[in-house]
Amino acid sequence: MRIRDLPVNIHVRLWGSFISRIAASAVFPFMALYLTEEVSRTFAGLFLSLTVLFSFIINIIAGYICDRLPRKKLLVFLSYMDGLFLSLMAWTVYLNQIHLFLIFFMMSLTATTLKRPAFRALVQDSATPENRKLIYQLDYWLVNLSIALGAAIGGVLYHEHKVLLFFMLGVITLFIAVIYHLIIEETYVFIREKAHANVFRDLLHSYAEVSKNKPFVILVLGGVFIMCAELSTSSYVAVRLAETFRTEEIFGFKLTGVRMFSAINIINTLTVVSCTFLVSRVVAKLPLKRVMTIGFLMYGIGYTVLTSANVWWLIVIAILIATLGELIYAPIKNAEELDLIPPDKRGAYGAFSNLGFNGADLLSKSGIILGAYLNPLAMSGVMAVIVTLGAVCMLYSLFDRNNDLEKEGVV
Repeated sequence: MRIRDLPVNIHVRLWGSFISRIAASAVFPFMALYLTEEVSRTFAGLFLSLTVLFSFIINIIAGYICDRLPRKKLLVFLSYMDGLFLSLMAWTVYLNQIHLFLIFFMMSLTATTLKRPAFRALVQDSATPENRKLIYQLDYWLVNLSIALGAAIGGVLYHEHKVLLFFMLGVITLFIAVIYHLIIEETYVFIREKAHANVFRDLLHSYAEVSKNKPFVILVLGGVFIMCAELSTSSYVAVRLAETFRTEEIFGFKLTGVRMFSAINIINTLTVVSCTFLVSRVVAKLPLKRVMTIGFLMYGIGYTVLTSANVWWLIVIAILIATLGELIYAPIKNAEELDLIPPDKRGAYGAFSNLGFNGADLLSKSGIILGAYLNPLAMSGVMAVIVTLGAVCMLYSLFDRNNDLEKEGVV
């Protein structure tokens, strides 16, 4: 299977998301800075924390409506709305109207969150056993490349061209909405009928059905533990490096703890962008379970060492090993996960899966608190246990599960 042989829906969705994510990554990482400049640091922290809770609630609703409305119409309508709200945000930045900015930001966040399960479901609807591994390899690569490009563009333009950045984001989102409107094909066959006349009961029923799929729930739980390791880099590890890393001079360049943290992110991104398809070819002929086990082992070793390492060369080696491990297991995990998801419930399953990120984010941030009581070596031990639990859960749910799926009527 070659990239050019993938279905039209896949190409439009992946490349459209790639362009949109570049624009978004050029703006939203600087949102905290913008709110701090316009209001205060305390307000920025409180407001952005509340948006996480808000997104959590909207995500649950999004998964429900994704299974009950035509996915193309839902995606196109919400993309147009998102583009409109983002353009209005640019207008409020130009007028320096922070209150209107916050209102349109929340509207944009609502549209973005509501369309996310439809994005995911459209890819899953068009995926087959023959092409899904390539799809998720390409998606994984494009996500990382777009974030890196967006961050670079934002870093150059933010201070002097804020209005241009926000306006660019709005225009690109509207342009992508037009592309979706004209090219994406609808997948009507997967629309699900309501089980209850009462919408609230029907919503609860949808997620109750997901929770009965034990292998999928275990997979999401494993994802919480696995993602916690990577997310801890920007929480516990970042704080530890800033406080304890001894500044070193390398070829006349002063390497501080903060710069070391930035280097970790740069190395991670460059490794993903340059090695994704190479790693895939190397492990292509090996059994999937063995490949994932190797990936988890490398990932666990890398992040366990990174949690306590305080020497620059050891940190570099650790993040390289961890990133290569992620390159090995992540595309396979995403592809094999489809076997656990019924076609008519992909919205609810996708929304439930997204909750795993919230859990991982919360768990990783708790590492800052735990790190106040444990030394770095002890924290490495905790990280090793967490990654091991995640690997065991994922390997079980994907390869060693019993007949739970048949009992629950999933397959």
